Amino acid sequence: MGDQGEDTQPLSRHESALPDDHPLYRPRHGKQRFALVTAVVFFMTPLFGLTIFGTPPSIENRALHPFPSPGDGWSFFTELGPWATDHLSFREDAIKLADGVSRSVFGEPLSEDSGDPSQPAGGPIAAGPAPTAGAPTAGTKPLDNEPPPIAGYPRVIEGKNNWLYFGYDTQGKCQPQQPLNDVISALVKLRTAVEQSGRKFVLLVPPDKSTAVPENLPDQYAGKSCAQAYSDQFWSQVTTEAGAVDLRPALARLGSAAYFPQDTHWTYAGGLIMTRTLAGAISPGVDVPWRVTEGAKQSGPADLPPMIARTGTDSSHTYRLAPDGGVDRAEQGPFDTRNTVTFHTDNPVTGMVLGKTAMITDSFTNYAMPFLAATFADISLTPSAVVQQNPSAEAQRVVDSDTVVLEVVERNVASGISPLTQPDVLNTIVQQLAAHPKR
Repeated sequence: MGDQGEDTQPLSRHESALPDDHPLYRPRHGKQRFALVTAVVFFMTPLFGLTIFGTPPSIENRALHPFPSPGDGWSFFTELGPWATDHLSFREDAIKLADGVSRSVFGEPLSEDSGDPSQPAGGPIAAGPAPTAGAPTAGTKPLDNEPPPIAGYPRVIEGKNNWLYFGYDTQGKCQPQQPLNDVISALVKLRTAVEQSGRKFVLLVPPDKSTAVPENLPDQYAGKSCAQAYSDQFWSQVTTEAGAVDLRPALARLGSAAYFPQDTHWTYAGGLIMTRTLAGAISPGVDVPWRVTEGAKQSGPADLPPMIARTGTDSSHTYRLAPDGGVDRAEQGPFDTRNTVTFHTDNPVTGMVLGKTAMITDSFTNYAMPFLAATFADISLTPSAVVQQNPSAEAQRVVDSDTVVLEVVERNVASGISPLTQPDVLNTIVQQLAAHPKR
């Protein structure tokens, strides 16, 4: 009995280090040794690289994972992997090599989860142009919360002339989350509630890049036929039934310069077109004295290449805008595009839209912010994700306004994922409008 009790005492040494005749002795086999060596090499390589080469740059549009704290408990071990992966000095070259092998051997790009497995599977990676004049803060271009990819639909469509298109442009129309008639009915309900309360309503739908600049799409891609058919039906109904301002003709005159070749968003030129169109819809002719001149060129990381294990750069001229034809009033960024942004002046000049405007936005409005600041006397810009989190707060902003503007990109509204077509969000705003008519 005594010997049995001694054998079952908790071990102070690993079982492989016990005497050979110990009843709990287990030799360490080759696979265990290999796993230990591999683990040591995996976690020591980043430390070696940091010592020799310094901290590597982020190749996705996000910060590198920090070294986990030993005080975090078990999460210390689960977070070691992402840290080690991010801090491999040769990681970008390894991903490019793997992508080249995949394309040459298998005829397809590297698995789209290889660029950054920690990122959500749905929307564009959160990033924007560098935080210089008029630009959104780098790393703050909000995700638009698209559902994850469906089998057969790529996250990125590789087009002609090195153009990339966001795969949800197609997936969202072929696999919508709400029937189109329900989406249109929700928009009509919002318009009716705003107008019956004595306020103006403007609906702006930036076209998907695949709609506005289709000439660089590949000849064949998953969902081509159903997406085009659905898009045609959507534009017919959203303009005639929901009364959306159609931005497509003005963007078509600008051509491919309206959108970034490797980003899902439009350029500052697109944002300027939207600003002028919006101002004219609220106060016709207000833009007659505007003087627009080309400003500095902005550059920053594109949001689509990292989804296919690549890197890319956006470049776009911004613009100076003098609403009265005199002094440039375009606001100098960066802006906090994840929260409500308000622009207000106590001394409006000729060419500015007067009154109070509440605008619900998505990431396309980021490229219009400098111009909205220049041309609106009082405007609040609230991302739709913020509205979804707290519809009551947005309902109050709407009630306090003279004009309500909804800006939502084609893919989000056509597919029915916009918070403003969801009953819980929509009804909260509609009820407050009915309870607080404009006097």
